[in-house]
Amino acid sequence: MGDSRTSMASQWWRRGLIVLVLATCIRVWTGPVSVDQQAVAQIPDSGLQRKQLLDETARTNELLSEILTHLRTQTLKVRIESTDKTAAAPAPVR
Repeated sequence: MGDSRTSMASQWWRRGLIVLVLATCIRVWTGPVSVDQQAVAQIPDSGLQRKQLLDETARTNELLSEILTHLRTQTLKVRIESTDKTAAAPAPVR
């Protein structure tokens, strides 16, 4: 009786092991399944970046040209102020 009980237990262990091996094989065959979202990288468009850089450079040149024209053709009122904040404070008493 003890022998049939041992063989019955070993059959269950074998069946469990076979199921485990088959599940592992299926898992390897189907590939990894991720619950997390995958990051997707985008390839930067270097041509677009260069065009944007050239557009900004052209805009900067336009603004500088306007400033230069203004400085050459019009009169500016300039008032010089001191940046020294200690001059406004009262002098220390000795």
